[in-house]
Amino acid sequence: MTKQAFAGYLGKLLVFLLALCLPFALLIGCIGFVPETTQQSLLYTLHYKLDLLRDTPGGDRILIAGGSSTEYGTDCQAIADATSRPTYCVGVTAYLGVDMYLNMLERYAQPGDTVILMLEHLMLRDTGVDYLVLWQACGTDPDAWACVPPDLWLGAAASAGRYLAQRWPSDWTPLQGLHWTTYDYAPGQTPHSDDFGPLGDVVTPRTNILEHKYNTQDMVSLGAEILDQDNLRAIRRFTKTMEQRGVTVLFSHAPLNALCVTSSAEDNAAYADAVREELGLPVLVDCPDAVMDAGYFYDSNNHLNSEGAALYTQKLIEGLKNSGLTA
Repeated sequence: MTKQAFAGYLGKLLVFLLALCLPFALLIGCIGFVPETTQQSLLYTLHYKLDLLRDTPGGDRILIAGGSSTEYGTDCQAIADATSRPTYCVGVTAYLGVDMYLNMLERYAQPGDTVILMLEHLMLRDTGVDYLVLWQACGTDPDAWACVPPDLWLGAAASAGRYLAQRWPSDWTPLQGLHWTTYDYAPGQTPHSDDFGPLGDVVTPRTNILEHKYNTQDMVSLGAEILDQDNLRAIRRFTKTMEQRGVTVLFSHAPLNALCVTSSAEDNAAYADAVREELGLPVLVDCPDAVMDAGYFYDSNNHLNSEGAALYTQKLIEGLKNSGLTA
């Protein structure tokens, strides 16, 4: 093939790729002009969490990352008081996948920071990513999409129409109040659910509202075999990158309602041992202590109520003390 023919081939390929991307670009542009209607949702809080990572002074922070159990299970101010270090919860939901949080932290963690990967079992097994949840969390925020793993882009693009249909208000037309949705807010002023405090954790008082004290439709079986090797490798790569940057990485099992666990004590122990061996990270709250009595939960098998969050936070603080990270 001559250089001229090769150049012509590349030109045609480029035109094809641009033509393929154009419909998605137009769709995303259309979404950007539809007003947000979910600023009080848990998922919208992703924008606030990204601003916490970007806008708070780095170098001495404790950053707690993981699914929604991080928000409902920790008292960041209590940890800050115990460690004399500013503490922020940057987790949102497990359905964004562990890679999303690793990318967020790689972008914003600074030398001297400490990262606590407080991961639910869903984030250590191959459960996939919910693309509608991804759209609901990211919207058209470029900072959020910059953290989305590239292997999810095609699936996200294919799900954009479904998100647009959900986001479109029934009483709105494009010619009324037409403007692009911006995510450029002053530090600390990004809209988010009133349930959350300024440190990213849920501060609203809450008690157990589950009919049977646990969600009977969300049973969990643990064991060494449920661990996904791709997720484990991603965490190990992240840990190595953070160590080279001067960021300490720790692990903690997220809270789990004891009544929803169907696996045996031996299988639970095997799961905890496998996590410890595969990740090679110091563990702050191990699996037996993270499986807590049903009365400590709020509205799911992972969300602690106020009493449960206080108890789990004390376990975290004790783990940090054993790691030499308390005042």
